[in-house]
Amino acid sequence: MNPVAPLLVYGLGRSGGAVVARARRHGTPVLFYEQRAEGPDVAAALAAGAERVADVAEALARDPTPRTCVAAPGVPIDHPDLARLRAAGIETIGEVVWVLRGTPARCIGVTGTAGKGTVTRWITDGLLGAGFDAVAGGNIVPALAAVARPEATLVIELSSFQLERAPGLRPDVAVVLNLGVDHLDRHGTVAAYHAAKRALLRELGPQQTLVGNADDPLVAAWLDDSPARVRRFSLAARGDAFLERSSGLLWLDGAPLMGVDELRIVGEHQVANALATALALDAAGASREAIARALGAFAGLPGRYAEVGRLGGVRFIEDSIATRPLAVEAALRSTPAPLVWIAGGVDKGADVDALGPLLRERVALTLAVGASGQAYAAAAARYAPAEVIAETNGQTALLAAVRRGWRELRDHHDGRGAVLLAPLAASFDQFRDYVERAAAFRAAVAELARDAVADEGVTWTPSS
Repeated sequence: MNPVAPLLVYGLGRSGGAVVARARRHGTPVLFYEQRAEGPDVAAALAAGAERVADVAEALARDPTPRTCVAAPGVPIDHPDLARLRAAGIETIGEVVWVLRGTPARCIGVTGTAGKGTVTRWITDGLLGAGFDAVAGGNIVPALAAVARPEATLVIELSSFQLERAPGLRPDVAVVLNLGVDHLDRHGTVAAYHAAKRALLRELGPQQTLVGNADDPLVAAWLDDSPARVRRFSLAARGDAFLERSSGLLWLDGAPLMGVDELRIVGEHQVANALATALALDAAGASREAIARALGAFAGLPGRYAEVGRLGGVRFIEDSIATRPLAVEAALRSTPAPLVWIAGGVDKGADVDALGPLLRERVALTLAVGASGQAYAAAAARYAPAEVIAETNGQTALLAAVRRGWRELRDHHDGRGAVLLAPLAASFDQFRDYVERAAAFRAAVAELARDAVADEGVTWTPSS
C-alpha cells in the first residue's frame, strides 16, 4: 500500500493550528512549518501527532511529498517559500477552501472593508433564531476548521488575506458590504486589495446569490457584472432592501419590515449592515418574521460601535475595532456632535487628512494616544484642536483621555456631545488586541462615571 501524502501546514496560529487539529482527527498525516521555536500552538500540533519540518526544503524532500499546502493567512501569498512550493507542483491554498473541500455544507461568505465581523455574527444568530443549524468561523473567532460540520450552514467572515488563497470558492450566498482602503502594507495598492476581495465573486453563477451594497460605486459595478442572483441594499435609494428615510422604515422585497428605531445597535453603517443581514437571511430561507426578530435582537459585538452609557448629556461610544479609515469615517458620521475623538495606536498607514472635512465639521477635540499619538495629533490639528495623551500604559492613557474628553464637553459645550474611541490604528503597542482595548475604555468610562456621580451629582445611565 502506498503511503498517504501528508498535508503541509505553513504557519500555525489560530488558523493553521485548527487545520492541524482537524486533519489529525481525520487521520491525515501532517507536516508543519512554524518560524517560532515554541508556543501553545506548536505544542498542540506536536501533541496531535503532526511532524515539524525545519524548512520547505525538508518538506519537499519527503517521500511521499505533500500535494497540498495550507498556508496561514498571515503569510503573504507571494512569500518565497510559497512560490517555491507552487513551482514544485504543490497546491497552495488557505484554511477556508481546505475545510470546504472536506465538508459538504451550505455556506455564506461575508467580506468588506468594514462590518464583516458584525454581519457574520448577525447572520449566524439570525439563522439560529430561525431554527437553522449554523456556525460562524473564518476571520472571526473561532477558525472555520475548528467548528465546521456538514449539517450546519457555515457563515464565514473572509478577509482579503483569506480570499487571495481561495481557488474554487463558491459560497451559496456571497455578501459584499463595502470597499475602502486597507492592508496596503500587504497588498501594495488599493487595486490589488480590491482584487483580492473580488475573489469571493469569481466562481458565482446563476445558482448562487450575491448580496451587495448599491451605494458603493465599485461594489455596484461588481453587482452589475455578476451572473449570480443579485440582491442590492441601499441607504440612498430603493433596492431589494433599503431604508426609507421619510418614515424611518426598513423595507425588504417591496414591503416594510420594521422601524430603524427597533435596532439595538446604532449608526448608519449598522443600518446598512442590518439590510445586508436581512437579504442574506432571506436568501438562506428565513421567514420575514424571523428576519425582523433577528435584526431587532442583535446587540452588537464587543469592540464594535456601541454606546457604553451617558454621563449627563455626554455619550461614551466605543468602536475599538475601527482601525480602517472607512470604519472610522462611519463612526465619526454616526456619533452626535460635538464630539471628542480618541485615536491612535500602531499606525497602519492611515491618512488622517482624508478625514479632515469630518474633523472640521464634527470634532471639538482630538485626543491622540499610543505610538502614533504625536503624528495623529499633528495631522488632526490641521482641522480641529488636538492634544497628545502621553501616558504609555494603555489603561492609564484611556482613563486620561475619557476624563479630558468629559471636561472638554462639560466646560465648553454645555455638557452635551459624545466621546468616541475609534482608533484608526492597531492596538498592539498598549494592548493585547482590540478586545482588551475595548474593555479598557469601558473600564475607564465606568471609573469616570463613579467619580462624576459622587463629586458632581451627574446622572449616569449605562447602556443595557
